[in-house]
Amino acid sequence: MTAADDQTMKRRRRAPAARLALGAAVLWSGVAYGLTPTFSDGLNVGAAAAQGVPGFVDPNPDAQMFLEADELVYDDAANTVTAVGRVTIFYDGYTVEADEVVYDRGESRVLARGNVILIEPGGSVLRGRTADLSDTLLDGFVDALSVETPDQTFFTARRATRRNGEVTEFEEGTYTACAACSEDPDKPRAWMFHADRITYDEAERMVYYDNVRLDFFGVPVIWLPFFAHPDPTVERQSGFLRPQPSFDDELGVGVSAPYYFALSPSYDVTVTPTVYSSQGLHLEGEWRQRLENGAYSIRASGIYQIDPDAFDRQPGDQRLRGGLASNGAFRLNSRWNAGWNLFLQSDRRYFRDYALEDAADRDEIVSDVFLTGLHDRSYLDARVQRIEVTTIDATDTLDSQDQAWSLPVIDYDRRFSPGALGGELQIAGNFSTTVREDEYVDVLSINAPNDTNSYEGFGGQYTRATLEANWRRTFIGPLGQVFTPHLGVRADAIGYNLDGTATQAGFDNTDDTRLRAMPTASLEWRWPFLVTAPGSSHVLEPIAQVIVRPDASSVGQVPIEDSQSLVFDASNLFDLDKFSGYDQIEGGTRANVGARYVGTFDSGLTLSAVVGQSFHIAGENPYATNDTLIYNERDSGLETDESDYVAMVSARLQNRLALSASGRFDEKDFTVERGEFIAAAAHGPLSVSATYAYLAERPDAGVQDDQHQISGTAAWQVSNGWRLAGSVQYDLEETQLLGVGAGISYVCDCLGIGLNYTYTAAEANDGISDNRVMLNISLRTIGGVETEVLDNDRFNNVFGDSD
Repeated sequence: MTAADDQTMKRRRRAPAARLALGAAVLWSGVAYGLTPTFSDGLNVGAAAAQGVPGFVDPNPDAQMFLEADELVYDDAANTVTAVGRVTIFYDGYTVEADEVVYDRGESRVLARGNVILIEPGGSVLRGRTADLSDTLLDGFVDALSVETPDQTFFTARRATRRNGEVTEFEEGTYTACAACSEDPDKPRAWMFHADRITYDEAERMVYYDNVRLDFFGVPVIWLPFFAHPDPTVERQSGFLRPQPSFDDELGVGVSAPYYFALSPSYDVTVTPTVYSSQGLHLEGEWRQRLENGAYSIRASGIYQIDPDAFDRQPGDQRLRGGLASNGAFRLNSRWNAGWNLFLQSDRRYFRDYALEDAADRDEIVSDVFLTGLHDRSYLDARVQRIEVTTIDATDTLDSQDQAWSLPVIDYDRRFSPGALGGELQIAGNFSTTVREDEYVDVLSINAPNDTNSYEGFGGQYTRATLEANWRRTFIGPLGQVFTPHLGVRADAIGYNLDGTATQAGFDNTDDTRLRAMPTASLEWRWPFLVTAPGSSHVLEPIAQVIVRPDASSVGQVPIEDSQSLVFDASNLFDLDKFSGYDQIEGGTRANVGARYVGTFDSGLTLSAVVGQSFHIAGENPYATNDTLIYNERDSGLETDESDYVAMVSARLQNRLALSASGRFDEKDFTVERGEFIAAAAHGPLSVSATYAYLAERPDAGVQDDQHQISGTAAWQVSNGWRLAGSVQYDLEETQLLGVGAGISYVCDCLGIGLNYTYTAAEANDGISDNRVMLNISLRTIGGVETEVLDNDRFNNVFGDSD
């Protein structure tokens, strides 16, 4: 070997890893700028389609780098330094592992080869076959890159190249948020994006895809020549949002292209133009703003319709339609909240026809302004409210205004511990003012045998203020008997100014002011008996309750707004007042008698039952007196001195079986006046439920026949992720199908997809039958979309008219 050969030969020396780490700390400090941050940016691009993608982190120029390797190789001729064998580099929170790392001092480049792994400070793991990087952060590429982030998002690329320190390109890249199957890693993911090129621009904070394809379970489904979205680390950025297709009988084919304006960190605007093939251009705009103590939004929309006659339920040539809506909620302090939900539309079908404000399947839209307060043992709720019905039947018109405004409704409740008296003292109040433009007559009662209409509301104004105080205390008597005395008093001030139709309902004066008061004294007695047996325990509790009141005044001479839902059953058997609101008041002396039973078994079975009857003892029976809702009390089961019997029984076996039955039975012959049976069961992957409801004929309400309806649901978890479900509703009396639903869905940790069919009979849908097929898809980290595959017209064209 010559001297020249000796000068150009590779010099090798071995040293323990600890010595190499200390000795190389200064030598390799310049390498770190090209090594770790560039890998880090590769992660940002690779997972750009994922949530929680970490942003670029500038390296710390003062950070020390430590190296561990089996040996270092210096090549003076090539001006390189090579770390060989189990190479590990620690720098500024990053860890790099490779079989070999070469630093070319002349070219200022770093080459890592063999099983390259980079672990970022945030926990993301990057893997590659080789990595060729500059030490200036401007250039570099990685071969056979794969990325796994802490939130389980995955990216691969045949080659990743970084240019100018800002743009990274991934060639033949893939992205998914679905983890590989642990039992079969090569099994296709639930969904995955494939693209010829994925470009991440840090300056624009945008991700671009060229010739992208979406696969489901390895099967190509969707192709797009181009796709782009903001870096998910960007919380708000102006630009187009995902287009939304739609299909509708009256609207035709529609495409929405919303554009988002990120005006400020606290407020933004979204403008959504939608083109409908049958109706033209629909415009919608939304302003949103967040304040220190709450947030609000304002939405406006409108359209000049091409074909207004397409809407069967829209009278006349109404071309210009639109609406305004606003929501707000604010926390005033730790006890008080305020807000509003306001809706204004050109006609009461507009929001429903154009599927705005979640009104597509709603029968009513409620506007209100509210103030609520909650503290310890007190509560207040005050609101101005308007209900707008969106359904229209054969006798209705689009411009009818028979629903009232509540201006306002205030509820207050305060509980005290009254010291020497013991027990609990309650002070409660209610104030309401309703204003209605026109009277509302129940359509069902028009054809009643007595030809007497039932008025559910009068035109005009009605105001009522109620204040009541109640005291009750529970005493334990001999042998475990439980006594609960109650004393109460209620006062009402009522004023109304009604239109002329009130006289048809028996009102002597349509403009009147009334005061009424109702004292109450009651005593409830209960005597629970506990019986234990091997494997079970049972509690049987007879209950008797006596309520003493004078007769209610002004019966039939007070408008009824909030007491129109009177259903007597076992759940309200022991209520002091069985009316649903404050307008009606229960007077006279009444006794409620019954029993409760609860049984528990070691097998997990629980049984419960309630049975009883109510007795009118003295005074005037308020449930037997005619009022403006003539049929409401007559058919309640409380109109006789001895009420109908009510009962409820239920059984539950852990989460496997639940049965319940309830009913009201005639006090003379025990015929069923109202009944309901509910059953639900689950066994392994199968769950089913069924409901049967019965209501006897009510001639005074215009219902001439008994009503029998049955409904059922079933769901079968076919396999891991796959689920079949169905539902049916059937009228047994009319032997008519009312509705059907069926669907198949797949849900896993990264994908939700469902295909659903629904049928609604004309009798349950404004006189028009409806068939629809809907598809919904949700990809984790990407978002979801729901679209109508077949509307009613196209469904009938394909499968024939269901009617």
